[in-house]
Amino acid sequence: AQKQKQEYFAQIHVGIPNEFENKAPYSVCVTAGIETDRVTAPWLFKTHQGIDKLVVTSEHAKDGFAKTGYEIINKSNNTRTELTCACPIEVVNYPIKKAAGPTLDIDFQTNFNFLQIAMMGPRKNIETSIKCFVDEFRENSDVGLILKTSLSKSSIMDRKKTKEQLQNYIKTLGKKKCKIYLIHGNLFESEIHSLYHHPKVKAYYTTTHGEGFGLPIFEAVYSGMPVIATDWSGHLDFLSAPFNNKVKKLFAKIDYELREVQESAVWGELITKESRWAFVKEQSVRDQLSKVYKNYGMYKKWAKTLKAQVHETHSEEKILFKMKNALLPAQPQESPDLSEQQKQSNEVVVFD
Repeated sequence: AQKQKQEYFAQIHVGIPNEFENKAPYSVCVTAGIETDRVTAPWLFKTHQGIDKLVVTSEHAKDGFAKTGYEIINKSNNTRTELTCACPIEVVNYPIKKAAGPTLDIDFQTNFNFLQIAMMGPRKNIETSIKCFVDEFRENSDVGLILKTSLSKSSIMDRKKTKEQLQNYIKTLGKKKCKIYLIHGNLFESEIHSLYHHPKVKAYYTTTHGEGFGLPIFEAVYSGMPVIATDWSGHLDFLSAPFNNKVKKLFAKIDYELREVQESAVWGELITKESRWAFVKEQSVRDQLSKVYKNYGMYKKWAKTLKAQVHETHSEEKILFKMKNALLPAQPQESPDLSEQQKQSNEVVVFD
């Protein structure tokens, strides 16, 4: 008997847009977007090829779609058209989690420790974090930097390579009294969360080039930890709150410059060589590390305010309600007009 083709009424694709394949009359793509200031042309093409709505994790991710445009030149007839996002975009952040289970039993040698959770590689800028930390606390034997990281996996081989790479880099920074710790391998969510609540882990610290959302930063926030972070991209969605009768960024803000990504970060249909992201200013990093260390009480007070807010605004119940509504059909919207400056900042795509 001939196999009957399966028909669908609706489709939800969770992943990057260039992997989307239309399979239903109504299709939603749920994606974290990208860390850079723009999305690639193949991603925008998909919004003309069956994606009826995009649901993204942050305002930064939304801007990547809404503010990117490419000039398309058809060489066969010498016509020019503009490629922009063709569907509505809605933002739904992640919810807070309650992680129950085993915890980590680690007694760090140092009493004041900064924490960073990220993969090694150019995107999270870990080497700059290490350098600035060592430069600031070189003579302080009671301050540490805890890195939960790996190169790609949680295998024994990866642990060996990660350890060697970190050791070789740290040696180039010269003598120091401050400590750097490596945590490697698979952990339960409850074990990760126990680091946020460890009495000797005082603040979350990142010099990230950019975040689609910044889940470890968010976890630190709803755990009540002060945050030191680049003042750009997805994590800004949850780092402001009403404070002394006005909305204020309640974290230690690292100054930055937007520049084109490193050659090593260019990645097929995800990150182009023209894409830009944040490069932190090292003196600003050191200043913010010093401020949090010396004025910890103030930053802890900020952290408590942020924690209270995200527990109110990002409860699982409220985020699931937002997601449910975001997945429903919406009225089509016209593509946003791009300013001349925005048009000039994006590349020309030529098709024969």
